[in-house]
Amino acid sequence: MIVLENPLLEDTVVEEEGSGDESVDDMEISGALKSGKVSEEGMKTMTHINNVPKLKERLEAIQKKLPWIENLDVTVDLKVPIEDMKAVINDNFKQEMLFYKQSQVGAQQSIARLISMGISTERPEDYFAEMVKSDVHMKRVKEKLISKQLTMERTEKVTKMRKMKRLGKKVQQEVLKKRADDKKGMIEKVKKIRKGKAEQADADDFEMNTEPETSSGKKGKDDINKKRKAKDSKYGFGGKKKMAKKNTQESAKDVTTFSSRIHSKPKRSAKNDKRMGGGKPSGKPSGKPQRPGKTKRANNKNRARNK
Repeated sequence: MIVLENPLLEDTVVEEEGSGDESVDDMEISGALKSGKVSEEGMKTMTHINNVPKLKERLEAIQKKLPWIENLDVTVDLKVPIEDMKAVINDNFKQEMLFYKQSQVGAQQSIARLISMGISTERPEDYFAEMVKSDVHMKRVKEKLISKQLTMERTEKVTKMRKMKRLGKKVQQEVLKKRADDKKGMIEKVKKIRKGKAEQADADDFEMNTEPETSSGKKGKDDINKKRKAKDSKYGFGGKKKMAKKNTQESAKDVTTFSSRIHSKPKRSAKNDKRMGGGKPSGKPSGKPQRPGKTKRANNKNRARNK
């Protein structure tokens, strides 16, 4: 039987070789296995021996006495009180902060010691160190990182757009619903006003909302432009247009607006009749000669241009 004692474990691990008569459970029941030691007859009892002189002798034998610059070992004691240490033991964050402070103090002490020894602690300007990995490998790594970053950005953008789309739809639905409710309420108010069942406040509100807004820059009834007034005076405001210029009995008898100079035909002259047809009256008014046709006018223009 092999007995293994581990000071970090409460129980002793016992392994059997070959086929034993009793198992570990049987030994625990019978009392042969007690206090981490085997006391059964025929088995060797393991004990701990702390031989300090021998340990120191072995330490001196394996220890190398080198200058400090070769090992750069630094021991830092922050002198934390026992009460604070009890709180640090059960708090991982406080433990990490303690390690950070200890490392910071050790680095400061080491840099000061190196400077006192005349050793530079900063990298020179002409420092050059070759990379362990090749440029091709680093290029692949860079491309992989860029691709991963672009994928993450694209995913975030799509997620953001989806959220905005959902929010936009929700806002649009609320606006459309509000418009429908306002329209429905306005129609109900109009119906009540027409039937005379509306309250005075609703009627006043409706009249106030339907009045033209002249103060905000919109045109009211008094702000119609001159062009509109001229057209109204010329063409009227609509109404019946068919047969509007037909004479009536009263207009036919009214001759006050008749003028012989305007409404009568001009007199014919013998000279004009001869030029138009040789002695016979042609029926066309005399006076200005007849205007040449379009083709003849174009030819005359071209002829004058070529001269």
